[in-house]
Amino acid sequence: MKLQLAYDLGTYEELYPFMEEIEEAVDIIEIGTPVILREGVSQIENVKKRFPDKLIFADLKIMDAGKLEADIGFQAGADMVSVLGLASKKTIEAAKSSAIQWNRKIMIDMINLEDPIRKWADFMEMEMDYGCLHTAHDDVTDGENSLETVEKFHEAHGGQQISVAGGIDPEKIRNLKSCQPEILVVGSYITTAADPSKAVKTIRQVMNEISV
Repeated sequence: MKLQLAYDLGTYEELYPFMEEIEEAVDIIEIGTPVILREGVSQIENVKKRFPDKLIFADLKIMDAGKLEADIGFQAGADMVSVLGLASKKTIEAAKSSAIQWNRKIMIDMINLEDPIRKWADFMEMEMDYGCLHTAHDDVTDGENSLETVEKFHEAHGGQQISVAGGIDPEKIRNLKSCQPEILVVGSYITTAADPSKAVKTIRQVMNEISV
């Protein structure tokens, strides 16, 4: 499994020293939607320059103007951008055409999608690169558990090309032992920790335990 850090709460300038503490344990750096809304995408190129060995994911959550908005993310230096699974087929295909042009990747965010198991088959036919089983932040706050969805999805499609996001912590990772995704997305457990280095080591340790 790969570890994706969801960086939502800080600034670009704060990201650099933060990542330097934990970069060895992280595979993918996600520039979260809140950061992009606050500060834009222009600094993503600098993130890629500082961490050239990491995949840089811009969580744009594209819903319309698929090619235009994907182009913006890729031109800014992102290796991968997100498109909402709720978007129209034309929008998703347009974003994919941008990814092909730039030789980059698309992540389909299946947040609030009614039937992700059925829809992922459609997205696979459209040659999407990754899909994210994403429990919304507000639902995580309310204690909603998406484990059953992940288990059923895994039975149908396996875990390749799939990420799981939303309130991920060591306990939830242990519950994924029988339905492991390719990518685990962890945000606040690391980014709000008193000791982020210790937190990310704990995450990695549990990931290694369930991978045995």
